[in-house]
Amino acid sequence: MSVNPLSNAELRASAPSIFSETPIEGVSEKYAFVPTHSVLDTFRDAGYYPIMASESKVRNQENLGYQKHIIQFRSLDNLLRPNANEEYADIVLTNSHNRTSSFKVDLAYWRLVCGNMLIVPSHTFVSNSIIHSGFQEAKIGHAIEEVTNYMPTVEEEIQLFKQIQLSSIEQRTLASAAIDLRFNTQKHNIHPDELLTIHRYEDGDSSLWTIFNRIQESIIRGGIKGKNMLTGRHFTSKAITAIDAQFSLNKELWTTAQTMANLISPEPMALAA
Repeated sequence: MSVNPLSNAELRASAPSIFSETPIEGVSEKYAFVPTHSVLDTFRDAGYYPIMASESKVRNQENLGYQKHIIQFRSLDNLLRPNANEEYADIVLTNSHNRTSSFKVDLAYWRLVCGNMLIVPSHTFVSNSIIHSGFQEAKIGHAIEEVTNYMPTVEEEIQLFKQIQLSSIEQRTLASAAIDLRFNTQKHNIHPDELLTIHRYEDGDSSLWTIFNRIQESIIRGGIKGKNMLTGRHFTSKAITAIDAQFSLNKELWTTAQTMANLISPEPMALAA
Protein backbone atom coordinates (compact mmCIF):
# COMPACT_ATOMS: atom_id res chain seq x y z
CA MET A 1 0.00 0.00 0.00
CA SER A 2 1.62 3.20 -1.20
CA VAL A 3 1.51 6.18 1.15
CA ASN A 4 2.61 9.70 0.35
CA PRO A 5 4.25 11.98 2.95
CA LEU A 6 2.14 14.91 4.12
CA SER A 7 3.15 18.47 3.47
CA ASN A 8 2.95 21.07 6.23
CA ALA A 9 -0.24 22.39 4.62
CA GLU A 10 -1.82 18.92 4.75
CA LEU A 11 -0.72 18.49 8.37
CA ARG A 12 -2.31 21.84 9.24
CA ALA A 13 -5.57 20.76 7.63
CA SER A 14 -5.61 17.51 9.64
CA ALA A 15 -4.49 18.92 13.00
CA PRO A 16 -4.29 22.73 13.24
CA SER A 17 -2.97 22.51 16.81
CA ILE A 18 0.37 21.31 15.42
CA PHE A 19 0.91 24.85 14.18
CA SER A 20 -0.13 26.78 17.26
CA GLU A 21 2.25 29.71 17.78
CA THR A 22 1.38 30.27 21.44
CA PRO A 23 0.57 28.07 24.44
CA ILE A 24 -2.77 28.18 26.18
CA GLU A 25 -3.20 31.07 28.60
CA GLY A 26 -2.16 30.52 32.21
CA VAL A 27 1.00 28.45 31.73
CA SER A 28 3.81 29.08 34.21
CA GLU A 29 6.96 31.04 33.46
CA LYS A 30 8.91 27.76 33.52
CA TYR A 31 6.84 26.36 30.64
CA ALA A 32 9.00 26.53 27.53
CA PHE A 33 6.62 26.76 24.60
CA VAL A 34 7.82 24.76 21.62
CA PRO A 35 5.47 24.66 18.62
CA THR A 36 5.19 21.12 17.35
CA HIS A 37 5.76 22.14 13.76
CA SER A 38 9.25 23.36 14.70
CA VAL A 39 10.49 19.79 15.11
CA LEU A 40 9.07 18.39 11.86
CA ASP A 41 12.33 18.95 10.01
CA THR A 42 14.20 17.10 12.78
CA PHE A 43 12.23 13.99 11.83
CA ARG A 44 12.69 14.59 8.12
CA ASP A 45 16.42 15.02 8.61
CA ALA A 46 16.44 11.64 10.41
CA GLY A 47 14.72 10.04 7.41
CA TYR A 48 11.18 9.94 8.82
CA TYR A 49 8.30 11.69 7.07
CA PRO A 50 4.79 12.47 8.37
CA ILE A 51 2.05 10.27 6.92
CA MET A 52 -0.84 10.88 9.36
CA ALA A 53 -1.90 13.50 11.89
CA SER A 54 -4.88 13.96 14.18
CA GLU A 55 -5.89 15.89 17.27
CA SER A 56 -8.17 15.30 20.23
CA LYS A 57 -11.69 16.61 20.25
CA VAL A 58 -12.29 19.40 22.74
CA ARG A 59 -15.32 20.15 24.89
CA ASN A 60 -13.97 23.39 26.26
CA GLN A 61 -13.45 25.84 23.42
CA GLU A 62 -10.60 27.44 25.36
CA ASN A 63 -8.55 24.35 24.49
CA LEU A 64 -9.24 24.62 20.77
CA GLY A 65 -5.95 24.94 18.93
CA TYR A 66 -3.91 23.79 21.93
CA GLN A 67 -5.20 20.24 22.41
CA LYS A 68 -3.26 16.99 22.27
CA HIS A 69 -2.21 15.94 18.79
CA ILE A 70 -0.27 13.08 17.21
CA ILE A 71 1.83 12.74 14.08
CA GLN A 72 2.79 9.37 12.59
CA PHE A 73 6.13 9.24 10.78
CA ARG A 74 7.36 6.54 8.35
CA SER A 75 10.92 5.90 7.22
CA LEU A 76 12.04 6.75 3.70
CA ASP A 77 12.89 3.08 3.13
CA ASN A 78 9.34 1.94 3.94
CA LEU A 79 7.85 4.74 1.84
CA LEU A 80 9.91 3.74 -1.20
CA ARG A 81 9.35 -0.01 -0.66
CA PRO A 82 5.76 -0.15 0.61
CA ASN A 83 5.27 -3.88 0.07
CA ALA A 84 8.67 -5.09 1.28
CA ASN A 85 7.42 -6.08 4.74
CA GLU A 86 4.22 -7.29 6.40
CA GLU A 87 4.59 -4.61 9.09
CA TYR A 88 5.98 -1.09 9.13
CA ALA A 89 7.98 0.25 12.05
CA ASP A 90 6.83 3.86 12.45
CA ILE A 91 7.43 6.62 14.96
CA VAL A 92 4.61 8.54 16.62
CA LEU A 93 5.02 12.01 18.13
CA THR A 94 2.51 13.23 20.71
CA ASN A 95 2.35 16.77 22.10
CA SER A 96 -0.03 19.46 23.29
CA HIS A 97 0.08 23.15 24.06
CA ASN A 98 -2.33 23.10 27.01
CA ARG A 99 -0.18 21.34 29.63
CA THR A 100 -1.87 17.95 29.10
CA SER A 101 1.12 16.33 27.41
CA SER A 102 4.85 16.63 27.08
CA PHE A 103 6.61 15.75 23.84
CA LYS A 104 6.43 11.94 23.57
CA VAL A 105 8.16 9.85 20.94
CA ASP A 106 6.79 6.29 20.65
CA LEU A 107 7.49 3.24 18.53
CA ALA A 108 4.50 2.07 16.49
CA TYR A 109 3.91 -0.89 14.20
CA TRP A 110 1.50 -0.66 11.31
CA ARG A 111 0.27 -4.03 10.06
CA LEU A 112 -0.29 -3.89 6.31
CA VAL A 113 -3.26 -6.28 6.04
CA CYS A 114 -5.46 -4.50 8.57
CA GLY A 115 -4.11 -0.97 8.88
CA ASN A 116 -4.08 -1.08 12.69
CA MET A 117 -1.48 0.93 14.56
CA LEU A 118 0.14 -0.85 17.49
CA ILE A 119 1.98 1.28 20.04
CA VAL A 120 4.85 -0.42 21.87
CA PRO A 121 5.25 0.59 25.54
CA SER A 122 7.96 3.21 25.93
CA HIS A 123 9.30 1.52 29.07
CA THR A 124 10.59 -1.32 26.88
CA PHE A 125 13.35 0.89 25.53
CA VAL A 126 14.09 4.24 27.17
CA SER A 127 11.86 6.90 28.68
CA ASN A 128 11.06 9.23 25.83
CA SER A 129 8.85 11.87 27.45
CA ILE A 130 10.39 15.30 26.92
CA ILE A 131 8.99 17.99 29.20
CA HIS A 132 8.55 21.54 27.96
CA SER A 133 10.52 23.03 30.83
CA GLY A 134 14.12 23.30 29.71
CA PHE A 135 13.26 21.87 26.29
CA GLN A 136 16.10 21.39 23.83
CA GLU A 137 15.47 20.37 20.23
CA ALA A 138 18.44 17.98 20.41
CA LYS A 139 16.38 15.85 22.82
CA ILE A 140 13.95 15.07 19.99
CA GLY A 141 16.78 13.80 17.82
CA HIS A 142 18.05 11.67 20.69
CA ALA A 143 14.57 10.21 21.27
CA ILE A 144 14.27 9.33 17.56
CA GLU A 145 17.62 7.56 17.79
CA GLU A 146 16.54 5.59 20.87
CA VAL A 147 13.36 4.43 19.19
CA THR A 148 15.04 3.41 15.93
CA ASN A 149 17.74 1.54 17.84
CA TYR A 150 15.06 -0.50 19.60
CA MET A 151 13.22 -1.47 16.40
CA PRO A 152 15.30 -4.65 15.75
CA THR A 153 14.46 -5.92 19.25
CA VAL A 154 10.73 -5.53 18.66
CA GLU A 155 11.04 -7.15 15.25
CA GLU A 156 12.65 -10.16 16.94
CA GLU A 157 9.75 -10.31 19.39
CA ILE A 158 7.25 -10.20 16.50
CA GLN A 159 9.08 -13.08 14.80
CA LEU A 160 8.84 -15.05 18.06
CA PHE A 161 5.10 -14.27 18.27
CA LYS A 162 4.71 -15.62 14.73
CA GLN A 163 6.40 -18.90 15.67
CA ILE A 164 4.29 -19.59 18.78
CA GLN A 165 1.11 -21.51 18.02
CA LEU A 166 -1.77 -21.05 20.47
CA SER A 167 -4.27 -23.74 21.39
CA SER A 168 -7.96 -22.86 21.57
CA ILE A 169 -7.70 -22.54 25.34
CA GLU A 170 -4.69 -20.23 25.06
CA GLN A 171 -6.45 -18.09 22.46
CA ARG A 172 -9.48 -17.62 24.69
CA THR A 173 -7.27 -16.93 27.70
CA LEU A 174 -5.51 -14.12 25.83
CA ALA A 175 -8.86 -12.75 24.66
CA SER A 176 -10.19 -12.87 28.24
CA ALA A 177 -7.17 -10.88 29.44
CA ALA A 178 -7.93 -8.27 26.78
CA ILE A 179 -11.57 -8.11 27.89
CA ASP A 180 -10.36 -7.35 31.42
CA LEU A 181 -8.33 -4.43 30.04
CA ARG A 182 -11.14 -2.96 27.96
CA PHE A 183 -14.34 -3.63 29.92
CA ASN A 184 -15.71 -3.63 33.44
CA THR A 185 -16.16 -7.36 33.89
CA GLN A 186 -18.22 -6.80 37.03
CA LYS A 187 -20.80 -5.26 34.72
CA HIS A 188 -20.20 -6.53 31.19
CA ASN A 189 -20.43 -10.15 30.11
CA ILE A 190 -18.48 -10.82 26.89
CA HIS A 191 -17.50 -14.18 25.44
CA PRO A 192 -13.81 -14.35 24.44
CA ASP A 193 -14.76 -15.62 20.97
CA GLU A 194 -16.12 -12.15 20.22
CA LEU A 195 -12.52 -10.92 20.05
CA LEU A 196 -11.28 -13.85 17.95
CA THR A 197 -13.38 -13.27 14.84
CA ILE A 198 -11.46 -13.85 11.60
CA HIS A 199 -11.95 -10.80 9.37
CA ARG A 200 -9.67 -11.79 6.48
CA TYR A 201 -7.88 -14.79 4.99
CA GLU A 202 -4.48 -13.67 6.32
CA ASP A 203 -5.80 -13.92 9.89
CA GLY A 204 -6.71 -17.59 9.70
CA ASP A 205 -3.71 -19.13 11.48
CA SER A 206 -3.24 -19.64 15.22
CA SER A 207 0.09 -17.92 15.86
CA LEU A 208 0.37 -15.60 18.83
CA TRP A 209 1.03 -12.71 16.43
CA THR A 210 -2.13 -13.36 14.41
CA ILE A 211 -4.35 -13.98 17.44
CA PHE A 212 -2.94 -10.88 19.11
CA ASN A 213 -3.77 -8.80 16.02
CA ARG A 214 -7.31 -10.21 15.82
CA ILE A 215 -7.85 -9.22 19.45
CA GLN A 216 -6.23 -5.81 19.07
CA GLU A 217 -8.34 -5.00 16.01
CA SER A 218 -11.55 -6.04 17.77
CA ILE A 219 -10.72 -3.97 20.84
CA ILE A 220 -9.77 -0.79 18.94
CA ARG A 221 -12.30 -0.88 16.10
CA GLY A 222 -15.26 -1.98 18.21
CA GLY A 223 -18.15 -4.21 17.20
CA ILE A 224 -17.79 -6.55 20.18
CA LYS A 225 -21.17 -7.85 21.33
CA GLY A 226 -21.91 -8.37 25.00
CA LYS A 227 -24.53 -8.13 27.72
CA ASN A 228 -24.88 -5.63 30.54
CA MET A 229 -25.48 -7.86 33.56
CA LEU A 230 -27.01 -5.01 35.57
CA THR A 231 -29.65 -4.01 33.03
CA GLY A 232 -29.93 -7.24 31.05
CA ARG A 233 -29.46 -5.28 27.83
CA HIS A 234 -27.25 -6.39 24.97
CA PHE A 235 -24.70 -3.94 23.56
CA THR A 236 -22.09 -3.55 20.83
CA SER A 237 -18.82 -1.84 21.71
CA LYS A 238 -17.82 1.36 19.92
CA ALA A 239 -14.50 2.09 18.29
CA ILE A 240 -11.88 3.67 20.52
CA THR A 241 -10.93 6.99 18.98
CA ALA A 242 -9.47 8.96 21.90
CA ILE A 243 -5.69 9.27 21.60
CA ASP A 244 -4.94 8.46 25.25
CA ALA A 245 -7.26 5.45 25.33
CA GLN A 246 -5.80 4.02 22.11
CA PHE A 247 -2.24 4.42 23.34
CA SER A 248 -2.98 2.96 26.77
CA LEU A 249 -4.82 -0.09 25.47
CA ASN A 250 -2.26 -0.76 22.74
CA LYS A 251 0.56 -0.74 25.26
CA GLU A 252 -1.29 -2.93 27.76
CA LEU A 253 -2.20 -5.43 25.05
CA TRP A 254 1.41 -5.60 23.87
CA THR A 255 2.65 -6.24 27.40
CA THR A 256 0.02 -8.97 27.81
CA ALA A 257 1.19 -10.65 24.59
CA GLN A 258 4.79 -10.50 25.83
CA THR A 259 3.72 -12.19 29.04
CA MET A 260 1.90 -14.90 27.10
CA ALA A 261 5.01 -15.50 24.99
CA ASN A 262 7.12 -15.87 28.11
CA LEU A 263 4.70 -18.31 29.70
CA ILE A 264 4.36 -20.73 26.80
CA SER A 265 7.54 -20.30 24.75
CA PRO A 266 10.23 -22.98 25.25
CA GLU A 267 12.79 -20.17 25.17
CA PRO A 268 11.22 -17.22 27.01
CA MET A 269 12.38 -13.79 25.93
CA ALA A 270 13.70 -11.27 28.42
CA LEU A 271 11.07 -8.66 29.22
CA ALA A 272 12.41 -5.17 29.74
CA ALA A 273 12.13 -3.71 33.22
